[in-house]
Amino acid sequence: MTAHAQCTVRIRPRGPDTVDVYDAATGQQLGTAHGQPTHPAPDDTHTAPMTTKDTDVTDTDTTQTTPRPDQDEVVGEPDFYLNLADARIVATEALLEASENIADTIEARAMSCIYGDAGLGKTFSVLAALKEVSAERVLLLQFRSRPTPRDIRQELFTELRLEGEPPSHPSEFDRLLKRTLARKPYVLVCDEAQQFSRECFEFVRHLWDTGKNKNRPAVLFVGGEEAYKTLYSEPALASRIYIWQEFAPMEADEVQRNIPLFHPVWADASPELIDYVYEEGAGGTFRVWSKITYHVLEGMKRRGLEKVDEAIARWAIRRALPHRRRSRRPQQDAG
Repeated sequence: MTAHAQCTVRIRPRGPDTVDVYDAATGQQLGTAHGQPTHPAPDDTHTAPMTTKDTDVTDTDTTQTTPRPDQDEVVGEPDFYLNLADARIVATEALLEASENIADTIEARAMSCIYGDAGLGKTFSVLAALKEVSAERVLLLQFRSRPTPRDIRQELFTELRLEGEPPSHPSEFDRLLKRTLARKPYVLVCDEAQQFSRECFEFVRHLWDTGKNKNRPAVLFVGGEEAYKTLYSEPALASRIYIWQEFAPMEADEVQRNIPLFHPVWADASPELIDYVYEEGAGGTFRVWSKITYHVLEGMKRRGLEKVDEAIARWAIRRALPHRRRSRRPQQDAG
């Protein structure tokens, strides 16, 4: 992918269940996300963009660095849970809002927080929104357990493909990271940010604070409720968060609109069957729907069926969810 000095992303409705993403400067279509548009699509000859955001991607440092192997690649499509075959990106209200918020955050070179319960599609939506961004500019930090500032330093050193051995002294290490982060308009994605301590958030804030204008990295904190609580409880951190977005489970009407678009197996399913799966425990959580869909497809294959029915759905739910989960009402289940 060739980086332009200025890139404008335009999202607009194309049909009753799709939205198209364009580079407004070249007119090139950047990808198609399946889903329900926020507004009816007007005639193409008079279509105005739903959102238009300019992101300055001009490099500010010509210092030679070791090219990353994926330098000319883009982030690409995010993976579906269980690599669910034939699943499609659904342009839910939350995903469209996240796309706009991320574009705003990158344009402002700011820090934002996207938070909510597990399985609601936070990380998926972030990666979907970044799928046309040059992969060398996206620094994705993910940790299995609670990291320390030292862990973040080491991970950034690796993500930035820096040469040699990492500096042994923290202050020297920080100077190296700050110089490097100022060279390009990086997007720093701190995933599973509920694992971050106050010191970790403060460390990322320190890296961001020392940048100037367009030399700052855009920072996205993505995580559970604990990430929100830690950030919000610290005024020095909370005051620097540009945008807060909370992900919530889909309501029943959203499930009826979105799930038939999510996977072909539900496209011809009756509203009553989708309501049944929703009520029996799937609720409005995409990860749970992915898991149940995976089992439904397996059950249909074993039984030689061509269409999902209540018996197969019941079998899939029984396999996918523990009894306690299935016995709860969706409104009692946050995700």
